Amino acid sequence: MCGIAGIYALNGAPIEPQDIEAQIATFIHRGPNQGAVYCSAQGECGLGIRRLSIIDVAGGHQPLVNEDGMRRMVYNGETYNHHLLRAELEQLGHRPKTHSDGEVILHGYEEWGAAGVLTRLRGMGAFALWDEKQRQLFIGRDRFGIKPLYYAEHAGRLLFASEIKAILCRPDFPRRVNRLALDAMLRLGFVPGPATMFDGIYKLPPAHYLIAREDGYTIRNYWQLTYEPSLSLSETQAVEQFLELLDESVRIRLMSEVPLGTLLSGGLDSGTLTALVQHNLSSSGERVGGVNLRLSKPAKIPPLGSDDGGHTLKTVSIGFDQSEYDESDLAHSLAHYLKTDHQAITFTDQDFDAYPAVMCHLEEPQCSATAVPIYKLYQACREAGLTVVLTGEGSDELLGGYHWHRGDALVRPLLLLPAAVRRAIADSPLPMSAAARRVLRRGSGDLSRRYQDWLEVSGDDVRSTLLVPEDGSTRGTNPLLMNWAEKWGALESAAPLHQTLWLESRTRMVDFINFEVDKMSMAHSIEARVPFLDHYLWEFCAALPPRYKLKRGVEKHLLRQATKTILPEATRTRRKKGLASPYAHWLRAKRLPDWAEEVLAPQAVQRVGLFDSTAVNVLREDHQAGKPHLGSLLMGVLSTQIWAKEFRI
Repeated sequence: MCGIAGIYALNGAPIEPQDIEAQIATFIHRGPNQGAVYCSAQGECGLGIRRLSIIDVAGGHQPLVNEDGMRRMVYNGETYNHHLLRAELEQLGHRPKTHSDGEVILHGYEEWGAAGVLTRLRGMGAFALWDEKQRQLFIGRDRFGIKPLYYAEHAGRLLFASEIKAILCRPDFPRRVNRLALDAMLRLGFVPGPATMFDGIYKLPPAHYLIAREDGYTIRNYWQLTYEPSLSLSETQAVEQFLELLDESVRIRLMSEVPLGTLLSGGLDSGTLTALVQHNLSSSGERVGGVNLRLSKPAKIPPLGSDDGGHTLKTVSIGFDQSEYDESDLAHSLAHYLKTDHQAITFTDQDFDAYPAVMCHLEEPQCSATAVPIYKLYQACREAGLTVVLTGEGSDELLGGYHWHRGDALVRPLLLLPAAVRRAIADSPLPMSAAARRVLRRGSGDLSRRYQDWLEVSGDDVRSTLLVPEDGSTRGTNPLLMNWAEKWGALESAAPLHQTLWLESRTRMVDFINFEVDKMSMAHSIEARVPFLDHYLWEFCAALPPRYKLKRGVEKHLLRQATKTILPEATRTRRKKGLASPYAHWLRAKRLPDWAEEVLAPQAVQRVGLFDSTAVNVLREDHQAGKPHLGSLLMGVLSTQIWAKEFRI
């Protein structure tokens, strides 16, 4: 994994090497092994790289260059099918200079063009390619937005980078708050793309690429998932093929020349991946620990750091000193079952002191503090000697694993009832979540609106009280929250569950889940790989009926059936809990640590000018008094105040 950056001169003014050097100096943590810059012959384009060496450690230095030196590329990612693409390109006459997986993108662009090479890639990444012949810049991002890529236009230049800091390093770049992004974050808990919290800086959307020439730039989509149940498979056949595809996805993600391990929470997702890694690392492929698989032969993975030719897989987990959040016993039990070399750390309230450092890596606020334990978890991975870690994100969006997927299936038929009846049900003592009551009361038939209602942190009235209007203006409709289904191409003909999964995979998964994983892993120079985010796997599941994913109120039915011979029954059938962070409990303290009290003080709130200081005090008092469902909103306020301080807003 790496960090990339660069500048394209839309106004023709030459780029200086020191401009690019300043950019890559802001994210040395993303690539401690190598740094390099390149400026084109006429100076209209500059590329920079900080490299974390994983594949072709000795020879894969960047920027990569083609045979005649007319095309250069920097790359942050992994292309898991690079051997197949390399062989195809060599047959077509190309002569790659290294064994780097990213070099196939450079030669593939020459052979198949921008969209053509992107559609052939199987992996994750973001890259920038300068074409001296065509005098154009080509930057792209993977299908699921696993790796970030930001861009901004300023003073006649197009700036781009893996991190926002590499854009802000220009002293003349204005640091203005995107008020619409702040409003959206306080409703949803995260900043929805393509916006960022910085006015004028954008995220390149997943499955998109940008072409820049002297007359401007264009952004295009290159991949769209189609949810059509076109496969006529029995459930047994679907389970078998799903497991084979998932096993293959894990296997191709084991290529590495550096130490590799997995995160193991004790849950279904991480347990499945760890079991499949053990299967593929074993010599026989038949049984490792409690794993019993009859699949394709395991890949020949070189042993890592073992004197006897074997390999004990390292797994890492995090627990909490508060029992209602802690799953340490489950992780230890599963590690024992799978016979891994397991290391666990315990998160305490004192660990929240890392939050200012975490914010420097996040670069935008959230209504959550889950990033802090994730930061500590990857820190533990680094201390355990790991450089590559497999992790289980993506399965919930693939297979319908969140509580609102189940809740929406139950509530949706009730939305056809008259409003008075819906409100009566919502106000009744029937057992249901606060989110379900909210969805029932509002009764929105619009997919985008209803999905946002499930996620909602704060309503319009609350935000109107909390936020200070900009320049005395009144609140209106937020375009960042409008027309999500239309924007991301959710098909009206698809089943409701499939519509939600696709929408979720373009929004929350990219801008919250994948966002946190990349930022917190790269903070410690760790490459996180996500086998559930394999587009072959997604295209297969999209062709299956929704009942294979959510069946009789049970989430991720397909995965639970596929793991009958892999995981203990208790692990396989347990309801999803997810990584919870006790920040709501922590925020109820009468006095927070000095760094938090400092930014929440009325004078500090007034100085930043985003929140009404009286409303912030009322919010704190209500939360401390035990009023429910305020912890996330208060965390959003604290997060924003810390962000404003760390980035000198």
